[in-house]
Amino acid sequence: MLDPFGKRAESLIREEFGDLLALLERVPSAISVEEPISLVSWMLESENPPQELVEVDNLEELRDLFKFYALLGAASISPYGLEAEVVKRATLRLYSERIKASKNLSETMLPVVPVGENEIPHNDLNILERRMDRNLSPEEKEKLKIKYKIPIKDLLNLWGSSLKEVYIRNGYAYLRWETALKMWEKAFEKRFERAVNILYEYRDELPEFYHRLREKLEEIAEEYFKERGEMFKGTASPLRFDLFPPCVKEALKGVPAGMRNYAITVLLTSFLSYARICPNPPKKDVRIKDCINDLKIIEEEILPVIIEAGNRCKPPLFEDQPHEIKNIWYHLGFGLTDSPTMEDSGNSTWYFPPNCDKIRANAPQLCKPDKYCRGIKNPLSYYLKRLYLEGKKKEGETSE
Repeated sequence: MLDPFGKRAESLIREEFGDLLALLERVPSAISVEEPISLVSWMLESENPPQELVEVDNLEELRDLFKFYALLGAASISPYGLEAEVVKRATLRLYSERIKASKNLSETMLPVVPVGENEIPHNDLNILERRMDRNLSPEEKEKLKIKYKIPIKDLLNLWGSSLKEVYIRNGYAYLRWETALKMWEKAFEKRFERAVNILYEYRDELPEFYHRLREKLEEIAEEYFKERGEMFKGTASPLRFDLFPPCVKEALKGVPAGMRNYAITVLLTSFLSYARICPNPPKKDVRIKDCINDLKIIEEEILPVIIEAGNRCKPPLFEDQPHEIKNIWYHLGFGLTDSPTMEDSGNSTWYFPPNCDKIRANAPQLCKPDKYCRGIKNPLSYYLKRLYLEGKKKEGETSE
């Protein structure tokens, strides 16, 4: 399998399983937890994947697909943790090597087609490929050849440089092999991140197989990144208000009557508590006492922010509805009380932040998407993504 997101893979998934979730249901009965690990563990010993992983028999392509999507399912449990990052890096490198070996991008997700003979004017080709330069070696000449074309609209989604560097004709951009491969790599990263975000919403429905696999990936990731600098791990840490999603920032400003209870008690309470205490819940129905030992963080870092936001509402929420403080504790999982103890944790459900669809339906005024909202299904995912990007940014600065 050249590309697990490519045309052949999509066709296999559709024909054999119907959809991605059905495939993920099938995986645990088809392969062991150990099998997908080989697609990642090689990174601990080498910069390049071993040849036996690069050369895969066509008869094994379905099994190969199982392995990749097993990793994807496990990564979705913690989409911005080290596990997802190490899976993305390893599989990107592996499938990139397979594509290089095949010298073919036509079956990948990248919407390119080979350039036809006489499609580009002869004089233009002479310039683009430097055909008149007799000092070029055969290898250099091969690198300069225009191999593929891609519709401009698709190019713009992936191209990060000036269009002056691109030969454009009749609505297409024409690419050399190395440029096309780099664009595929960008497309792979985007598709991977989008996929784990989508699957994140279904993680509680995933079989135990994926949780066991995630634990093994966590061990590999921690060893891999140990010598490469620390990255964001998705663990409890002080709140970064500057990285909050737009809906949460709007709720913090205070809202008018009719939206106060939803914005403050439902959205803000759940978001702030999970973001501060347990951004990557290890299991469904987690309780606050599973994550912290006392109420200090809630009483000193979370509750004051909620109360301040409530007081900014018009009219002020807690002056107008003093009993609402009990609902705050109820949504934190302590039952209906205004003076909880840690032993009360679990008396009610610790509510998870509502998905973006529910926010749009219940409080559309809060929803003001920015560029980071694309592909995000939950405000907590947004926050994790921003923290993750900050971690990568710092890692880059450190390496420089």
